[in-house]
Amino acid sequence: MSAAPLVALTGGEVTAFFLVLLRCTGFIVAAPLLGHRSVPRTIKAALALLFAATLLPRAAVAPGAAAVALASPVELLLGLSLGFLLSLGFHAVEIVGRLIALQLGLSLEAVLNPLNQDPATALDPFFGVLAGLLFLALGLHVETVRILAGSFTAFPIGGGWPVDLGLVAVQTIVLALELGTRIALPMALVLLVVELLVGLISRAVPQVNVFILGLPAKLLVGMAALAMATPTLVNGASRTLEILFRAVARVAG
Repeated sequence: MSAAPLVALTGGEVTAFFLVLLRCTGFIVAAPLLGHRSVPRTIKAALALLFAATLLPRAAVAPGAAAVALASPVELLLGLSLGFLLSLGFHAVEIVGRLIALQLGLSLEAVLNPLNQDPATALDPFFGVLAGLLFLALGLHVETVRILAGSFTAFPIGGGWPVDLGLVAVQTIVLALELGTRIALPMALVLLVVELLVGLISRAVPQVNVFILGLPAKLLVGMAALAMATPTLVNGASRTLEILFRAVARVAG
């Protein structure tokens, strides 16, 4: 007498699981922290399978769902889009670091970041770690999973591409750029004043080499200002992450 199978899936359930798995896979690839290059691919695959198996019972199927061949790329792209929108908070914090590094002159000798494979400055690790710690401290890792789970109710599987998601994506990207610039603006203004003072000194005393005087002066003043402004930067980064997560949660949560 053969034993009964532990899990019995019909043809429709297998299709639904496959579509749910595609959305979870795309989401994990692009989501903050989960999609980082330092996370092994086997861990990402295991998380995608775990999320898909857990969220399958609450996944709604759209009336008149499209065929699997048409729905599959849409579900994968939908997961990638939601993960990317949530990662915009990290990108906004990185913008702050890049703008400050540009004013300090640290971007002149950018090196290749082995994790992201793109040019990075000396301040990038600081702001990357800051964003990661705030992400965990604010409990946004839990919010990330909640938004993924809520997306299966807001966007039923097989229902095609959500019309409003493109507009929300554009608005969220603009908001991330605006918030990142606002956080970096006070530091940029301080460094701009330093540059103006160095220019006035070189104008009054032509014998002074503006390049030899300007770069060390900007570095000293900039690092001192960065140390004093760290609490403000932390508060601004926290608000940025929360605002962007709420913007995505309103649509997909």
